Amino acid sequence: AFNHMVAELRVKARIRETFGKYIDPRIVEGLIDQPELTGVVGERRVMTVYFCDIMGFTTISEGLTPRGLVSIINQYLTTMSVPIRQHSGIIDKYIGDAIMAVFGAPLDMPDHAVRSIRAALEMRERLEEFNSGRKEGPTLRIRIGINSGRGVAGEMGSTNKKEYTVPGDTVNTASRLESSVA
Repeated sequence: AFNHMVAELRVKARIRETFGKYIDPRIVEGLIDQPELTGVVGERRVMTVYFCDIMGFTTISEGLTPRGLVSIINQYLTTMSVPIRQHSGIIDKYIGDAIMAVFGAPLDMPDHAVRSIRAALEMRERLEEFNSGRKEGPTLRIRIGINSGRGVAGEMGSTNKKEYTVPGDTVNTASRLESSVA
């Protein structure tokens, strides 16, 4: 019984470590309470993948000091991440000024597409507030690409660095929608 309890505590600690930096803490606790914890290992599911980045950011960044660039990116990413978490999405990764998020993994979420759209609409509102609340610097505009489909989600990487992520066609399409269509 003791060994079973130690193993269970290790699984719970791994889930907190894996998802704690990406997901609202309440959702992490919900994951811990689920008997099937396959999301860390890998699973195939229907999900919505979300990309967002700043339009023309390379040009904008050339006019900023390194400190100014880091400051505006950190403020922007902090502001834009809130709606994703509030609508139960997870931040898959930040890629420079871009955000990749997933709705519907690792938790089952029948309305994952609707949640991603609600997050996108809220992000547009928050961006207006972000731009009007700054005293100086460029006005930022964003592009968003959203795509739903089947994919694999799980913890992937090397033995030294792993992250919960989703590769595949659903991701590629969302990225192309954001970069080419939005």
